[in-house]
Amino acid sequence: MIFLVEDEPVLARSIAEFLVAAGEHVESFGDAESALAAAQASPPDAIVADLQLPGMGGLQLLSEVARMDPAIVRIAMTAHASVQSAVLAMRGGCYEYLEKPLDLQQLHRVVSRALAQRRASIELAWLRGGRTGVDSGPAVLGESSAIASVRKQIEALARAGSQAPPVLLAGETGVGKGLVARAIHALRMGADAAWIEVNCAALPGTLAEAELFGYERSAFTDAKHAKPSLFEAASGGTIFLDEVGELPLELQAKLLKVVESRTVRRLGAIRERPISASILAASNVDLPAAVAAGRFRSDLYHRLAAFTIVVPPLRDRGEDAVLLARHFLAELAARHHRSVQGLSPQAEARIAGAAWPGNVRELRFALERALLLAPPEATQLSADHLSAGPLPTPAPDTRVGATLAVDGAAISVQLPESGVEFAILERAILSAALRQAEGNVVAAARLLHMRRDAMRYRLRKHGIVHDRGAERDGPLGPPGENTRVK
Repeated sequence: MIFLVEDEPVLARSIAEFLVAAGEHVESFGDAESALAAAQASPPDAIVADLQLPGMGGLQLLSEVARMDPAIVRIAMTAHASVQSAVLAMRGGCYEYLEKPLDLQQLHRVVSRALAQRRASIELAWLRGGRTGVDSGPAVLGESSAIASVRKQIEALARAGSQAPPVLLAGETGVGKGLVARAIHALRMGADAAWIEVNCAALPGTLAEAELFGYERSAFTDAKHAKPSLFEAASGGTIFLDEVGELPLELQAKLLKVVESRTVRRLGAIRERPISASILAASNVDLPAAVAAGRFRSDLYHRLAAFTIVVPPLRDRGEDAVLLARHFLAELAARHHRSVQGLSPQAEARIAGAAWPGNVRELRFALERALLLAPPEATQLSADHLSAGPLPTPAPDTRVGATLAVDGAAISVQLPESGVEFAILERAILSAALRQAEGNVVAAARLLHMRRDAMRYRLRKHGIVHDRGAERDGPLGPPGENTRVK
């Protein structure tokens, strides 16, 4: 998306129409304030702004946009060119400085070149580990081995290009399957290629076939005009079938034909039409179980699952929850015009220890709620701010009569009939190791035959303080009378 900021309506219309005819998506604004508000709500790929604007000037607008997201391409244009304004614009990180009257062909060349460089930098950041100033999505952020595995699979698909097989994205709701799908599309097909996203669960039952596979004129009573299939609309790009497990069986059979033959037949058509779209599918239901229950075709499942990426839940991503929280907070603070700069150590400890059954989506919503409920003057989100919202808490303490006895290398565990949370046992063992090591984390890790960084992660996960001189059992207190470690 390109934001065009020009206060002369005739000129703005001619520029926008020219760029749209060249294949760009353009949104026009007559003043800097409205453009900045729109950019904060939904950042554009590029912004082309006149320097002489009513109210806030163009240079200030471009500076504010750069502060908000330095990856947005910024292009200045003016009818009053001067060395001083040019120097200020270029020092401010503008990609180009154009004089009026504009050469529209030149403007389009500049915009195209700038956007191409932006996409290349995003792709390079992805291949180097997914870290970029651009909001490339929660799914790419993180340092855990689980998310690193996802990145490697995306890289493999990118190298395969358009010849890659269909891809099935599996995982719980809220883990970011849609973001992973967009990343695969951008790297494999290019960000400018067609992207069609279909929520299979939301397709209206009576019109699902017509919507998905298209129809010819007069195929049914109200078919006054032919409509291309969504597979045709995605030609040269990607079609993403989200919640594919919700498709009815009769449509699954037709989808299988499309996937296998790479052709689609519209309703009422005689001939099949070839398609060139890359096919991605996602489901948060257990498709093998759906196959066993007869709700999903086994042949379609095996065809879609030729290349499967399992997007891990947040609870399996170690300290990524904290990294994601910092990322989300910076983004949300800018959107809501808040001065909050970060999270307190106690807030980060609570985020790291929460279960997050709603995964990345739940984390983002929890942070936004905490930010909105925090006092306007707050510069840091604390654990108390997080407590004001529905932040998941660690599993309740259900330690009842569990006994661990260690005799040399043998460990015996006596569990009560009602069971006990494993996290309670893990915490008790960690606390015992720290006590025996007199608070020395390295020595405690050696006692448990684990790496130091793994030990520190588990201590933070359970909220156990491990600094010398601090309370050895942390803020949650000792393991308790009914959980004994001998």
